[in-house]
Amino acid sequence: MNNLEWQGNSKAMVQAVLNAVPSLFRGAVKKSIQNWVIKNNIKVVTEDIVFKAVDEIAPADLANKKIKPELMKMRTQI
Repeated sequence: MNNLEWQGNSKAMVQAVLNAVPSLFRGAVKKSIQNWVIKNNIKVVTEDIVFKAVDEIAPADLANKKIKPELMKMRTQI
């Protein structure tokens, strides 16, 4: 993920998602994110793309109740 272009607060948002995951599962979640980026041919990560990835990767209940509210606080682009 070092070769990606990050816009807005997207990099910090991805890090916040990883930090919210118990350390035992952090590697697996990071790999899931990396695979999603590759599958979707993402070169530029925007804040909207972070939300899209969360929608597609995270369990809906967790995404809607915990992850997305925290990400909304970090959002710089509307």
